[in-house]
Amino acid sequence: MHHVGTFEDASLVAHPVFSGHSEGYLQAGLIGPHTGSVHTGLSVAQLAPGGVVHQHVHAYEEGFYVLSGQLVATIGAESYLLGPGDYGCVKVGTPHSLRTSGITPARWLQMAAPQPKTVGAERDTFFSKDQTMPASAPAFDVANTRGNLLGHFATSQIPPVSERQNVLKGLEGVYLNWLIDEKFGAAHHRLLLIEYQPGVSIGLHDHTFEEGYFILSGEVEATMDGRKYTAKPGHVLWTGVGCVHAFANVSDRPVVWLETFAPQPPRENAFRFMAEWTTKAREIEG
Repeated sequence: MHHVGTFEDASLVAHPVFSGHSEGYLQAGLIGPHTGSVHTGLSVAQLAPGGVVHQHVHAYEEGFYVLSGQLVATIGAESYLLGPGDYGCVKVGTPHSLRTSGITPARWLQMAAPQPKTVGAERDTFFSKDQTMPASAPAFDVANTRGNLLGHFATSQIPPVSERQNVLKGLEGVYLNWLIDEKFGAAHHRLLLIEYQPGVSIGLHDHTFEEGYFILSGEVEATMDGRKYTAKPGHVLWTGVGCVHAFANVSDRPVVWLETFAPQPPRENAFRFMAEWTTKAREIEG
């Protein structure tokens, strides 16, 4: 099973769970039950100038990557001024609130795992009685996260091919940066940034987990369940467990996307490449 969709500004709407607990907050659902997913809750969120989301906790883990604008994010007892390229993971049950900073909206990619409950089902978001929040915060210092799971990586920091280290043989044109994973401190999902150079491809394979892909720049040819698609900025792709898929950059410029995993992969045999098993079949069966 797979899904192909497109993010558009018009798809940003008020979320009923946050009604009465926010001002200027909009969300566009990208991946969820409506796409066939059972593990992933992927969305684009936006907070208007002067907007707030009051302090709350989730019964799921939340990852985010700031795409544009600035946010005063309070996580636990600490507050940070976050901007484009900043990312983080809010653990299950951790109080947090948001406020925009400046005169432009703030927008971010938001990942929730386990998948949030549908509206009308059991509650999994709870708001604090205390709705006070700071109006400002010091700029985020990646060297001093003050105990929270935060980081920074902008696409401008992707190193040139000639300067990349620890590259897998045959994948010299692929750059992969794990932003959120088990080592970072997450328990339920991963978030990574990938760049494919022109002419680079990865063969048909599948996984024991779901993947979501939000295209930031460039153009990629995706093969999913035997069907081919061309994905460009704003497109979102999703592959379910067992979906056989492959990617190829057939354009003349790099392609960059943010990718999510849910649930986290097993320690062994997370990737199953069709070509490898075809070769193994010949060895075993003669």
